[in-house]
Amino acid sequence: MRNLSLNVALMTGFVICWSSGFIGSRLASQAPLPAMDMFAWRFVIATSIAALWWALSHQRSVTLSGWLREMSVGALTMGGYLLFVMLAVGEGVSAGSTALITAQQPLLAALLATLWLREQMPIASWIGMAIAASGVALCVAGDWQGAGSASGWAYALPLLSVISVTLGSLLATRRPSGLGMPATLTAQLGAASLVFLTAAFSDGQLAPPGSELITWQTMGWLVVLSSFGGYGFLTACLRRVGVTAVSSAIYLTPPVTLLWTAWMFDERIDTLQLGGMALALLGVAIALIAQQRFRHIGDWAH
Repeated sequence: MRNLSLNVALMTGFVICWSSGFIGSRLASQAPLPAMDMFAWRFVIATSIAALWWALSHQRSVTLSGWLREMSVGALTMGGYLLFVMLAVGEGVSAGSTALITAQQPLLAALLATLWLREQMPIASWIGMAIAASGVALCVAGDWQGAGSASGWAYALPLLSVISVTLGSLLATRRPSGLGMPATLTAQLGAASLVFLTAAFSDGQLAPPGSELITWQTMGWLVVLSSFGGYGFLTACLRRVGVTAVSSAIYLTPPVTLLWTAWMFDERIDTLQLGGMALALLGVAIALIAQQRFRHIGDWAH
């Protein structure tokens, strides 16, 4: 029971902090600093904090292979995932359409986990994820109707984001590095910094953050909630409950984001979106409960 409560708490923290990234992107669009530069500085600052935490933790030294493995995970789950999302939005893909596409990550993760990790998943979990996918589609159906300013090829960018974060999650699960959390976050955030610094310099020079309050408020949001919260909980959850359960919880982020934006930005939620949120919650519950029971049966059989 204690392990179950801890798992639920970690998964709840993951959903909230992962959703905060979408809110942070909305806040970043209102700041005077260009979004790509904002994200570059965000990861540089977060990496510096993580490195200080690691230095003060007095943990054992790390191996080169473990360090490179965590950098690969960070480049995929942080750098690639966020970069492709930002590029898609920049090309005119609506935020709702981007959320819908990226929220399909659990289906790809479950398929790859079955083929690559040889994880067995009950039929009820597949049914639950299909229900959750339908709920997500309802949540952002209006955005599909309002989309149209983007070129057709731009809709492949969120798909690349899905592939990137899925491969990074599977790599973290299949080949754990054994590094402690401070060293893990330092390596992953450092890799993401390199990705966004490269992207920022490719557009010109990296602009300084400046002294505007909204810039630093947004930076604090992105560093604390989205970087340390989102990816800290992601790493902890991947190590405790596995990629399939974590991927199922990602279905909850669009509904949570929808409620969050309604509260912070006074955006209206219609009946279709409420129905979608209910379906997403139901689907995730079915998938997680089925997976938990399946594991119990497997443990008992052994």
